[in-house]
Amino acid sequence: MDNKRRYFRMDVQGMEADISDDIGFCTARVRDVSRYGVCLSDMPRKLHVKDKKFLVVMSCRGHRFKVQAQSRWEAKQGLDTILGAEITNAPWAWTEFVSSMEPIQDEVWSSSE
Repeated sequence: MDNKRRYFRMDVQGMEADISDDIGFCTARVRDVSRYGVCLSDMPRKLHVKDKKFLVVMSCRGHRFKVQAQSRWEAKQGLDTILGAEITNAPWAWTEFVSSMEPIQDEVWSSSE
């Protein structure tokens, strides 16, 4: 997949997601995250959402983050679904958590001389 993303995507190990849609809920594995996006995999069923919006509670290393998300793309992988979503509303703690994992970009301050 072409990676022309505005924000750096980070692989996360052991992050789980509980997803609530208009019908019920399911669990998924979080593949990667950014400040404003998340990729979810191993979803056992299709989400039933109005306007592609749903609620996600992500858990990792003793932290829990409740965010609102909007589906951007979806793909089938065997019996499971992989879903890419934009995070549309998140607590400040989420931004701090993701920022702490982002690589430091020295290039911003370096000159091209």
